[in-house]
Amino acid sequence: MQKLVKNHVGALVAWVIAIIVAVVALPNMPQLIREYGQTKIPDSAQSQVATAIQKDWGRGLNNVRQVVVVFNNGDKPLTSSQKHAINKTVGRLHRNADKYKIKQIMAPTDNAETKKQLVSKDKTTQLVQLQVSKKIQAGQTATNIEKLAKTSGVKTYVTGGDILTDDFSTSTQEGIKKTEVIAAVFIFIVLILVFKSPVVPVISLTTVGISVITSLSLVMNLVKYFGFPLSDFTQVFMVVVLFGIGTDYNILLYDQYKAELSAGLEAHEATTKARKIAGRTILYSGLSLLIGFSALGLAKFSIYRSAFGVAVGVAVLLLELLTLNPFFMAVLGKRMFWPEKKFAGGTSSKLWHRLSHSAVLHPLISLGIVLAVTVPFMLMYNNNLNYDTTAELSDTLPAKVGFRVVQKHFSKGTAEPATLYIQSDKKLNKEKYLDVIDRVTKKLQQEDGVKTVASVTQPGGTKIKALYVKDQLGTVTTGMNAAGAGLAKINKGLREATSKLGSSDMQSGLDGVKTMIAGSKQLETGSAQVTSATQQLASGATKLQSGASVLDSGLGTLNSGLQTLSRKSNAVNGGVNQLMSQSARCHWLSPAWQPTTSRSMPARSS
Repeated sequence: MQKLVKNHVGALVAWVIAIIVAVVALPNMPQLIREYGQTKIPDSAQSQVATAIQKDWGRGLNNVRQVVVVFNNGDKPLTSSQKHAINKTVGRLHRNADKYKIKQIMAPTDNAETKKQLVSKDKTTQLVQLQVSKKIQAGQTATNIEKLAKTSGVKTYVTGGDILTDDFSTSTQEGIKKTEVIAAVFIFIVLILVFKSPVVPVISLTTVGISVITSLSLVMNLVKYFGFPLSDFTQVFMVVVLFGIGTDYNILLYDQYKAELSAGLEAHEATTKARKIAGRTILYSGLSLLIGFSALGLAKFSIYRSAFGVAVGVAVLLLELLTLNPFFMAVLGKRMFWPEKKFAGGTSSKLWHRLSHSAVLHPLISLGIVLAVTVPFMLMYNNNLNYDTTAELSDTLPAKVGFRVVQKHFSKGTAEPATLYIQSDKKLNKEKYLDVIDRVTKKLQQEDGVKTVASVTQPGGTKIKALYVKDQLGTVTTGMNAAGAGLAKINKGLREATSKLGSSDMQSGLDGVKTMIAGSKQLETGSAQVTSATQQLASGATKLQSGASVLDSGLGTLNSGLQTLSRKSNAVNGGVNQLMSQSARCHWLSPAWQPTTSRSMPARSS
């Protein structure tokens, strides 16, 4: 039992159990990274507020992602047969919409506005925009849509912001695998060069590898069950940092152990003394890293907060190196450094001794050499930041190729447009709110770098003239002019009637006709007033941007003119009724008038 304790067998058993549990309990890391690893900023940020609004926005369009299907014929315009094939593909998308959770499909053939937006100017490319439920993963969505959208004779791509982000996550995972392999090979070579033994690299990689796997399992379970911060870079941070400092700490510990063996101590005593001396340095260094990475957990930016996972990894690494390493050291003894048989103290480098000795003797010269090496690199630094994640993706990736096609033939924002949400506690479909939205639309259209702005008042990115007051007043003016012309004809007819009635003695009938004529003149005058007021409004409409007061005044004048028209129309009706009454009396008094009255009066009335 005492021998087992001396050989630290208990530590070995404990870490074997730990690694088995870690492997069994390790969640699906790529899935967790897709769900929880997206870059997040504080909820108070504008983009986050907009995302919250988007989840409840639209009729059946909440919690959706935009997917763009790109149909391209290279640099040649699409032929009629290719367009026909694209239309068949759009129909297939409609038929399978429910199956693949496609909530909305917007195609160029829907209407004139969509054609303007979704067909490139050079006629080589067409787009179909889809709104797909986020209940299906972005990668699976891309696979489903690619099967449906595949069109013979046309280059077809499926792209979108979420799809590119998912491809970025996949690319990151593949990069981590390569990093692990490269790190293992590099560490193996370095340790062989340092200790001149193949055994030490194997032990070092084993101990560090156990700490990495255990740490990843612990962090991923914390993410899954407790919402621990995570990003696309958490795993690669942990792998690089743990392999780096783990190898460094192992070199320090093994070198001290080798020095103790060279001093003639037995394996158990050398292990204890080496852990006491080197272990203190390792612990202090590790604690400084632990505190530094833990402090990042207080940051608000998700990528910085996710570095807290490295702190967990450092804690596991320190515990593992100072408990599992002693087992190999105590059991193997000098065999750990096979095939070396002569032990002449710890590892020493003549190069570093020479460099440090020269730096102490000639500090100014050493400083000058350092500056001569570093300053050129500082001067070449241009500080150009690139926030385009697609730059990290392979140029052969279909989603990236499709994205570049959209940028070439449309604009950079077409594939993944920015959306401005306007939220109010009042209904925004009223005229005054639509006017505000239209003004915002015009303001955005004037911004540099903005190519197209589509809104509820300009769904196609351009004005719909029929919706604007100036155009509407022009229509009213035209109508009133036509009404005035019609009233002039009525007045002319009434004058003719008066002329025909002039030969009779029936004063009362003549008075009725005169009354009707006078009423028609008043009606014509009122019509002229209305026309004049309407023209004033049309002129005022061109100055709408100077203030709504001009519009209100013009509308008031129009209302007054219409009221005048109503009053004069009543006068005309009274005159007509009186004329009809007198005409009846004329018929009774003078039979000679009967043919003329029966032919002419109904004709004028009609």
